[in-house]
Amino acid sequence: MKQLFIGLIAEGTTDVRFLKNIIYKSIQELSWSCDNQVDIFDIQEVTAEGDSFVNKMLEASKNACQIYGISALCIHTDSDASTIDSVMQNKFSPFLAALKTMPKEDYCKHIIPTIPIQMIESWMLADKQLLKQLINARGLSDADLGLDRAPESYADPKTAIEHAIRRAMAEQPKKKRNQIGISDLYEILGNRLSLERLRTIPSFAKFEENVISVFKELELMR
Repeated sequence: MKQLFIGLIAEGTTDVRFLKNIIYKSIQELSWSCDNQVDIFDIQEVTAEGDSFVNKMLEASKNACQIYGISALCIHTDSDASTIDSVMQNKFSPFLAALKTMPKEDYCKHIIPTIPIQMIESWMLADKQLLKQLINARGLSDADLGLDRAPESYADPKTAIEHAIRRAMAEQPKKKRNQIGISDLYEILGNRLSLERLRTIPSFAKFEENVISVFKELELMR
């Protein structure tokens, strides 16, 4: 049996809370197609500092290897107003080129880009019925909440979710208002969103393609 230790460095603490379980579930399920059985350990958060994306990710790769013994490192960065291709070209390509020059015994070389379109909150919109349940809005339509568009079509999905929460709270008795905020949703949605729903989002499908590429690099899959 092959043991696989996965690391994650994300843009913020709420991103980590949302992503850890999603990444674990995805990698575990994808590992079922590997040539041999793979034991996936809990996702390890990796931290780093640096004055640029390249320098910060080089430190993250080094910490992942030397401190945690990580097999592969997921690197989360939102695309913001860019495309995934643009983020890969402007951020990941220079980083990967620099990483290639580093000694393999000191750095984690297997990198899984994790790039939601606009923001990680677009992935939180993968299951709107679940979101509506969590914000006590089951009696309202997606259009009522301003959530009737494709998740990745929102320029600011975080603001869209916050608006939906306010709209849902306005329908509640005054004593029950303001009992939930978007910060309360990251971990819950990360634990409860299904991979089937997430796979309808193109950038999540791309993330899983990146996982499969790393499986092949690690010779776990042909």
